[in-house]
Amino acid sequence: MNNQNLAYMILNDSARISEAISTGAAWEIWMQVELILLFRQGGIQATREVPYPPPNGNWHLDALAQDNDGRYAIELKVESANNSGAAVLASAQQDVNKIVHYPAPNPGSRWVVAIGYSVNARNALQGYANDQNNYSIYQEQNSIGVLIITV
Repeated sequence: MNNQNLAYMILNDSARISEAISTGAAWEIWMQVELILLFRQGGIQATREVPYPPPNGNWHLDALAQDNDGRYAIELKVESANNSGAAVLASAQQDVNKIVHYPAPNPGSRWVVAIGYSVNARNALQGYANDQNNYSIYQEQNSIGVLIITV
């Protein structure tokens, strides 16, 4: 799996994501579960809330997935009432600083995924991806934007 495959997998679920967003705040946990289910439907082993190794054992990785090509450590941030507009990007950048403490899978990748729906959030995520130094991609479908940062 690569970052493009992951973005495609998430955006193929944009109708359900839009429905989850419409329920109000605190849909990030739903998205964690939905991501695990999407992986499993695609034949990819996955689990959520995996502890970081010591000395950061009180931290938890949002998702850990594995296919024939490697393992993928994933931190997830979604836009919400408490994390609206460009704030979702700031939260994703905090997760970049967090996930560097999770051992890099070899083979595999560490990714921070940010999902936004407002114009402000999508513009911030797109702007971040436009800088090649940020090692990220951005894709959008049905007013859902997905930024994937490779760490």
